[in-house]
Amino acid sequence: MLAIDIMGYSVRSPLMQFQAQTDLLAAMEVAADEAGLDRGRWMQQVSGDGELDVLPGDDDIVTVVGRYAPALERALAETNRKAAPDRRLRVRLALHHGALIMGPQTFFGPAGDAPVVVSRLLDARPLRRYLTVHPERDVALIVSKQIFREVVCSGFCALPPAHFHLIRTTIKGVVYQGYIYDPG
Repeated sequence: MLAIDIMGYSVRSPLMQFQAQTDLLAAMEVAADEAGLDRGRWMQQVSGDGELDVLPGDDDIVTVVGRYAPALERALAETNRKAAPDRRLRVRLALHHGALIMGPQTFFGPAGDAPVVVSRLLDARPLRRYLTVHPERDVALIVSKQIFREVVCSGFCALPPAHFHLIRTTIKGVVYQGYIYDPG
């Protein structure tokens, strides 16, 4: 699962919100193409300032973490290079994998622990703070503990484990753990 959210969306004017949505969609498409992923096959639950995606089971999670996330960073850097400073597009990106249920019986999107975990990690205060503390970054990436252990630490992922640091956050009385990517 992948969840993404635009920083500072609600303080933008309606026209700027529309442009941010357009730019984010374009950057996500470019990143998916560069990583060899087909976004048309993703189950997308869209909100005004982001989306929650269920990727097909045959999409390689190592590719999603190691190639898609850096490609998204490059695509947003290119978008922001052309944008006015007040229109800079910065996002939080969370990745997790786990069991879920979806289909006609799930009226409001996928159900299960996986969508809850990826959504909570996306909203984690340390991830929000990361973009504030690192104004040079366009993407704040967090991966779940499972993704870090099974994918990043596998040695197959292009992102080195040493560039991640553990965070713990409590949301609605539940403790969640994730790893924020910090290459600097």
